[in-house]
Amino acid sequence: MHSYLYYKEDNPIISDGEYDSICKRLHSEWDNVEHFHKHLIDKEMLIAGTGYTLEYPNRVIDAAKLLKENNE
Repeated sequence: MHSYLYYKEDNPIISDGEYDSICKRLHSEWDNVEHFHKHLIDKEMLIAGTGYTLEYPNRVIDAAKLLKENNE
């Protein structure tokens, strides 16, 4: 959701540092993560801290927009 807000909406709600921390943590815990969208993420993208090339399902888009609304 944060990646979508940053890359597609150009309207992030967390800092670049926070996003990088999330990516690093997800990378280090990758083998323990079970999530139905995991297949959409390339583990190497996490090292670079980028979600620029991700494809966002409607479920993620809608949740990101709601998250943004709730943080305004």
